[in-house]
Amino acid sequence: MSSGGRGSGVTALSDLIFTGGALAVAVPADAAAALPAERLILPPDEEARIARFRQAQDRHERAAAHGLLRHLLGSWLGRDPGAIVLERDAGGRPFLPGTPDLDFNLSHGGGWIAVGLSTSGRIGVDVEGAARPVDWDGVAPIFLHPAELATYRGLPAGARPRRALEFWSVKEACLKATGEGLVAEPRSVCLTQDGAAWRLARAGLSLLAASRVLPDGARFAWAVEEGVEVAVVVAG
Repeated sequence: MSSGGRGSGVTALSDLIFTGGALAVAVPADAAAALPAERLILPPDEEARIARFRQAQDRHERAAAHGLLRHLLGSWLGRDPGAIVLERDAGGRPFLPGTPDLDFNLSHGGGWIAVGLSTSGRIGVDVEGAARPVDWDGVAPIFLHPAELATYRGLPAGARPRRALEFWSVKEACLKATGEGLVAEPRSVCLTQDGAAWRLARAGLSLLAASRVLPDGARFAWAVEEGVEVAVVVAG
């Protein structure tokens, strides 16, 4: 994978398909409405699970992310997206029974949704909004490795929020690729910069991660096993 991934574009969200390999997609949650209605149907168990979340925006984004995931899975499997029923492992990570060579996960936040799929090894994605004010100087010691924290504190004050959001999103994408998620202690993870990309050896995996800034300042990150080329799509 190159440091920025292999870029790709689509003329319409409904034209977006998954054909194997590795794909990382970020889309505004509201844009999921452009998909055919039958592609957004969720199984009753997933609808019930999403309905338990208190915030309407949270429910909206989660439903949109799962709808996009099933749209992509349906195109790859040649199946009705609404009939695709996922299961979750002990760590809560979703998987599709009977597809051992397929890895996927999803993320949402700040009005964006992200989906990663791979038939070439593990993949993790994360999307983080930038509109909500964050006291990064106060939060940084909680999730940055001491070496990362020293780098962060050496930056001008105006450059710190952008760098902190990058660290956060890339680190979460990596931990989702390993299957740990935020159950892991973020301070124990030390990313190694490689140009515009990041490397991490953890949980028996050698990961390469990258990210990009979305039009409204949100950050979209993805992580895959080293040597895997990932197609990166930002659709609006």
